[in-house]
Amino acid sequence: GSVVTGTDATSVRSQVNANADAGANFIKVRVDDNLGRTAKMSTELIDVLIAEAHQRRLPVAVHLFYLDDAKYILEAGADLIAHSIRDAAVDGELLNLIQTNDVCYISTLTREVSAFIYEDEPAFFADPFFLKEADENVLNQLRSPERQSRIRSSASAQAYKAGLEVAMANLSMLSNEGVRIAMGTDSGPPARFQGYFSHMEMQMMVDAGMSPLDVIRSATAVAADCINANDVGTLEPGKWGDLIVLEMSPLTDIANTKTIEGVWLAGNRVSD
Repeated sequence: GSVVTGTDATSVRSQVNANADAGANFIKVRVDDNLGRTAKMSTELIDVLIAEAHQRRLPVAVHLFYLDDAKYILEAGADLIAHSIRDAAVDGELLNLIQTNDVCYISTLTREVSAFIYEDEPAFFADPFFLKEADENVLNQLRSPERQSRIRSSASAQAYKAGLEVAMANLSMLSNEGVRIAMGTDSGPPARFQGYFSHMEMQMMVDAGMSPLDVIRSATAVAADCINANDVGTLEPGKWGDLIVLEMSPLTDIANTKTIEGVWLAGNRVSD
């Protein structure tokens, strides 16, 4: 479905119900001012949205940036935090709200990376695993000196770079406290390379202090649980036979998720 962007109670309810009628599994809302450049949805409308979504028995996922907004949406009954808290260190109050409400946290660290990494040519442009699927035309656009200069001088790009450091520290704290972390990348827009950014995300989660095993779980069983998908995520009778066979163990080095020997979907091997 679409992100709910209503500007009054009637339009918010209408958009929630349109998504529900279309068969959406979640209602998503942005509670973010794009680093002060746009207005956020008011708390009154957030309350209306959550109430209407729950009336339709749908969970609410919230795109956010700020610690105070995270506290408010959790108190209001939101069900999923999409994107890291990037303005301040999470505190005991926030941790208690997450744990009390059993809410999942999706850090999407590579979303931040994509905002500033192309100020220069990134190291992964030389990664053979990346280059196997990369579009040379896209890479040449990202290598453009004019584009790189714009990013270097962009206040928002540099703010997101600083926000990544906060996000990494917050992920470390929350994972250490047993919060359910689901791996996600926010890939899809240009220069957020689908597939490759999943491997990068997992590496960054390890760099933030999570164990490789916990990161693998975050990308499989925990992620499935967080989106209420009961038929995927683990290898068990009655679930989809979706799996990746690796040549080397990611438990010793998360980068070994790139050593893909074979992929199976619904029990059928995908041809190369």
